[in-house]
Amino acid sequence: MGVFFFYYNRKPRKFNYTPILYNPEEEERKKKLQARIEKVKREMGVLPEEKAPEKKDFKTEFVSQTRHLKKRKERESDGGNPFFVNNGWLIIILAVLFAVFFFWFYVR
Repeated sequence: MGVFFFYYNRKPRKFNYTPILYNPEEEERKKKLQARIEKVKREMGVLPEEKAPEKKDFKTEFVSQTRHLKKRKERESDGGNPFFVNNGWLIIILAVLFAVFFFWFYVR
């Protein structure tokens, strides 16, 4: 049964695995050889030319991935209601309270 001490704690052993059948030089050589083969095939017309990946606009991509922003965008495109229409009752109540406060303290 181990007892925890604040001093002289044992450090965890480090993971030091060296793969037996892995040779980094051979892997690099295979990648270079494959790249040269693909380049030759493209020059001969066997493989189609690589197209540069299209840059997507981050904002539109982010909006398309989030549910609430997508709904907001749909409401705006449908002619969604502005702030005052959505919160009309709140604005009316605040105006009445402000008027009562003003008359209570300044008109008396």
